[in-house]
Amino acid sequence: MTKSSILVDLDDPRTAKIADVISNKTSKKILSLLTDKEMSESDIASQLNMPLNTIEYNIKKLESVGLIEKISGFLWSEKGKRIHKYKVSNKKIIISPKSLTKGIIPAILGSTLITLIIKIIADRQIPLLSKAQDSTIVIESSKVAQDTLVTASSSAATSNVAAWFFLGALTTILIFILWSWKENSSERR
Repeated sequence: MTKSSILVDLDDPRTAKIADVISNKTSKKILSLLTDKEMSESDIASQLNMPLNTIEYNIKKLESVGLIEKISGFLWSEKGKRIHKYKVSNKKIIISPKSLTKGIIPAILGSTLITLIIKIIADRQIPLLSKAQDSTIVIESSKVAQDTLVTASSSAATSNVAAWFFLGALTTILIFILWSWKENSSERR
């Protein structure tokens, strides 16, 4: 079990397979049984009073979409055949409209990360500016008011860089969303 979720968009062919499996009554019964305990195909067939080939067919479909999985070990039958046991996989199915969210979420996370980096760099530069201003104040005491004003304005400008970057990134993402929505709505017509 490598992924904890299955992300598909509406155009993905897996969406139809997942819908087909979930709408099948036999598949629902198998999933219901496997939520309680791990079972083999023959155990499921005897529990549900159904033919083994029907259970095998539905197990293959459930396994192909990732709703159930084989347990790592297996048993041996009296005839010397391998018997696999199955369990319900612990996965979430996320069906999104198109792949728009695949591009937006990383963009927002990336913008936030870059904003934090800019903020950290800007905050580290403020003490350097104030140390340089302190040495100037000691040497030239008549310029104290003017230097303090310059330091305050430069530190305010430095701290706002991160905010302006973040607002610009969010605006760009909003424009991208609106543009994609406009393109998708014109394709539907």
